[in-house]
Amino acid sequence: MADMLLTNRHESLFLWDVRKSNPNGDPSGNEPRIDRHTKKCDVTDVCIKRTVRDYIGQTKGKDSLLITRLGEDIPQIVTLTERISAFLFGSDEKKEKTFKVVEDSTKKALKDITEKHQGMEQEKLKAQKDEQKKEIEKEEKILKKRLEVFEEFKTNKSAEKLKTLIDEKESWPNIINDLRKYMCQCFCDLKMFGSVLAIKSKTPLADLGGPLTGPIQIEVGTSLHKVVQSNKQITSIMAPDKKPAEEGEEAEHGGGLFGDTHCIEYGLFATSAIANENTAKFTGLHNDDHNLFLKALWRGTRDRHTRSKNQVPRLLIDIEYNKPFHFGDLVNSIKLMPVKRDGKNIEEEAYRSIEDFTLDLSKFYETVKSKTDAIKSIKFASNGLITLEEFKEGLDNSLKNKVCELSNIDFDCSKEIKAEEFSDTAKKAIEGIKGISYCEPNKTITITTDLADDIFKRIIDNPVLRDYKDGLQKAYNELKGT
Repeated sequence: MADMLLTNRHESLFLWDVRKSNPNGDPSGNEPRIDRHTKKCDVTDVCIKRTVRDYIGQTKGKDSLLITRLGEDIPQIVTLTERISAFLFGSDEKKEKTFKVVEDSTKKALKDITEKHQGMEQEKLKAQKDEQKKEIEKEEKILKKRLEVFEEFKTNKSAEKLKTLIDEKESWPNIINDLRKYMCQCFCDLKMFGSVLAIKSKTPLADLGGPLTGPIQIEVGTSLHKVVQSNKQITSIMAPDKKPAEEGEEAEHGGGLFGDTHCIEYGLFATSAIANENTAKFTGLHNDDHNLFLKALWRGTRDRHTRSKNQVPRLLIDIEYNKPFHFGDLVNSIKLMPVKRDGKNIEEEAYRSIEDFTLDLSKFYETVKSKTDAIKSIKFASNGLITLEEFKEGLDNSLKNKVCELSNIDFDCSKEIKAEEFSDTAKKAIEGIKGISYCEPNKTITITTDLADDIFKRIIDNPVLRDYKDGLQKAYNELKGT
C-alpha cells in the first residue's frame, strides 16, 4: 500500500532547464557555478533540497520543516539548538508530547529493570564470593537511581531533567534514538534528507546532536552541455538611505543604484537521487513521503519561478527496485544530440531551448535492460522533452509493462474525480468480458461473474493503473450493485 514504510530502493532521474537566469549562484560574487574546464554549470544538492523544502513549506506549513526561514515575525536568527529546544519544550503541549516519547521509550527498559531488581535478592543468596555480592549491590543501586531519575522527569518535564535522564547512558540507551525518530516524524525534511544536528555543546540537548543520515540523497546537478555566462548591469530608480544632514549642511540627494547580475543564457540540468530502504527504517520514510518528494521536486522547480530562477521541470524518471540494488550514475547515461539549423549542427554553447537538441537515451536503455529482473516499476513524467510512447519504444516488452505515467505530477486529482472518469470504461470492460465463451483443446469455458471478478482484480493490480485503483473498484462495485 502507498502508506507503508518504504521497503524498496528508488533511483530518480530529474531534468530541468533554466533560461537567462542564475540557477545557483556562488556565495562569492553570486556568479553561476561553471566548471572552468568543462564549461558546464553545477547546481548544489543544497539548492535542490531548498526547492523541495520551499514546496513542502508552502503546502504543509513551515512547522513541517526543521530547516526553514521562520518568517518576518522572527526578528533574530534562530539557531538549530533553539529550534529543537522550542520544538521539544516550547509549550505545555509540546512538553507533554516529548514526555510521551520518553515514557514509551523507557517502558521496556523499566520492565526489564523491575524484573532484574526483583531477581536481585535471589542472586545475592546464590552468590558465594564477596566480590560478586558487591557487584550485585552496586547494580541494584544503579537501577534504583534510574527509576528515581525517571520519576523526577515525570514531574518536571524540562530540558535540564531530560539531560539528567540521558546522562544515565547505560540506563536509557534508546531515548536519544527515539527522540530523533520523533523529530523525523514531525519534520518532513529531516525524515527525507537527514541533517547534521549541530546542537551547541554544554546544553541540555547536546546529546541529541550529531549526524543523522537521511534515506534520500541527492547528487549535485550539472548541465548536460556547455553553457554561456552573461553578465548584465541592472539599475534601481530608488535612492539608497542617506545619513541625515548635520545642522547647517545641505542634505544629499543620491540617484538610483547600479548593480551587476550574472546568469547563463540557457542550460538543461540533470540530477539523480537515491532513496535507501535501509535508512528509511530509522527516519520512518513512507511511500507517501517519497511520492511527496517527487511531487515537490517537480512542482517546486516550477513554482520557484523568479527572474533569477527562470526554470521549468522537463523530465522525471523514478525506478523502483525489488532488490537492494541501484545503477548509479544515471545522469551520464543521457546525452543531447544537436539539431541542424541552416544545414549545420547547432553548437552546445548556442543551445537556447529544448528545440535546439534531441534527447539520446540509448545508453540509459542499455543500462536498464541489463538488470530487468531487478526493476519493479518505472514512473515517468515529461514536459516537452519526450513522450511516454517515445520513451517506451526504447524498452523491451518486459520493461514496457512496468512503466506508468505520473498522472498527478502537475496537479492533484481526487479519488472521486478518478472514479467518475473511469466509471464508463470500467463498466464497458466488465460487461464486455462477462458471458463470453472461448475454447481450449478439450473444453469450452464461459466467463462467469466469479471469473470476471478474478480478471478485474488482475487488471486493477497492474502497476500502470495504480493511481486509478480506487476509482475502478468503485465503478465495478456500482455495476454489480454492491
